[in-house]
Amino acid sequence: MQISPNLGIPTIDKIHLKSHDYKLSFSNKFKMNTSVDESGTTVRETYYYNSDICNITVESDRQGRDSLKVFFNPNKSSVERVDQECRQVGIDFSILDSQVIRADIERHQQLKQQLITYHSILFQSASGQNLKTTNNQSFRVGTGALQIEFYDKSIQAKLDVPNIIRTESRYLKPIYLIRENIYTLENLLSADTDKLMQLYNRPKIMYLNNLDKLQGNRQVEQLGNYISMYERLHQTSSRPVITFLQQVGIENLGIDQLLIINKSADIHKQKRSNARKHILKIASEINIPTQSDKVKEILSYFNLAS
Repeated sequence: MQISPNLGIPTIDKIHLKSHDYKLSFSNKFKMNTSVDESGTTVRETYYYNSDICNITVESDRQGRDSLKVFFNPNKSSVERVDQECRQVGIDFSILDSQVIRADIERHQQLKQQLITYHSILFQSASGQNLKTTNNQSFRVGTGALQIEFYDKSIQAKLDVPNIIRTESRYLKPIYLIRENIYTLENLLSADTDKLMQLYNRPKIMYLNNLDKLQGNRQVEQLGNYISMYERLHQTSSRPVITFLQQVGIENLGIDQLLIINKSADIHKQKRSNARKHILKIASEINIPTQSDKVKEILSYFNLAS
């Protein structure tokens, strides 16, 4: 799959299948891994086969039933090719009738800045006590059954184009897929674009449900503290605007937040006017988007018309 900097329709990026109805031939190409207890008794046997096309395991599930599991990326390997691979290595089963136990749906586009500068927006968007995990290249929120993650595909895939951010909605367990009437691979492959967008948007609705409220909202956390700091620097520093930008970071706050801080600060009218011109000049030189622009960029992932 070619990684484009432009936002496209959602695609299925990962599929995990499970089936109890299969046949494993005697002349198969599987390797076996055996687990034993302290007495040396075999407690688990796992047959596995890994290739660039798919990964396959055959083992007992938690209910003690013999199960076949197939893992593949449909953006890299077609369903037909995966089915062919399974048969070549000694597994005979109906791939379309297999249960989907995991599905990842993705969209990606080039953002104007590094992902870390959008973290404050994503934190403000998140609600509840759901797990949140971040580093410089990613932001993830959700549960062990359903989650959404933003990550820097340019860094991961070593792309020439910077700041291509992939946003994945991950159905890690079948419970939420079943609620959307996705039981089998055939159900998933039959989903049209509208249905895929519905699936894609569910984690956003559940875990980032404050995102829409930020549209046009120009307030940031600790705004009062920033204003006080800005006022003190105008009393103590010969270069208050430059010092403030160095300490706070123009990319993190955004131009509109900085202009609000400058407008709200208790400083001389002429100093405020000069500072505003200086902020706008810096912004034009380094092309920093406003906070509202950043919100629009994030929201665009969840709007098909984008």
